[in-house]
Amino acid sequence: MEKSVSLSDICLYDTPGKLDKLISVIIIDDDYRKTHNARISLVKMGKTILPQLHKLAASENGLIRIQAAKLIQIAADERSINVMISLLNDNEFDIRWTAAAGLIKIGRKSIAPLLKAVRNGRNSLILNKRAHQVLSGLLSEEEKVLLKSLMQSLDNYHGLNEIAAVEALNALKHYKFN
Repeated sequence: MEKSVSLSDICLYDTPGKLDKLISVIIIDDDYRKTHNARISLVKMGKTILPQLHKLAASENGLIRIQAAKLIQIAADERSINVMISLLNDNEFDIRWTAAAGLIKIGRKSIAPLLKAVRNGRNSLILNKRAHQVLSGLLSEEEKVLLKSLMQSLDNYHGLNEIAAVEALNALKHYKFN
């Protein structure tokens, strides 16, 4: 992930009000107090800024994506499920991890969309590993036993990654996730 970024590198022109300034502080400033206060201000803006955060999560800049992912994770709103699922395939580990943690925080409403993403996936080992992480955090022990082959395929247990899409489809057919 890029370590340095200047204000001119950040394309936040279509963000409302103070959002662009607060995101810039979080990304650029080295003063912990300023970045902490900016993050608190963004959290206080609440879920009204989710559409802008979703746009920022698609940024080319990894620093912007990770900060957007962290704020989306804090909001834990089900409207962010698809954005967080798309971030599970990010090329930056921290972003993938934050997205997985965000889906866990959103809760069981994340399960069905995540299984659909795995079902529709292109056998992405990265997506499957993070899907395993999310499901491990959301499924009950009984569900994990019932879905053992899915869980093993997502974890690439002995090369079973190739059947993850089929296992996800079977899970969607046989179980109701709320």
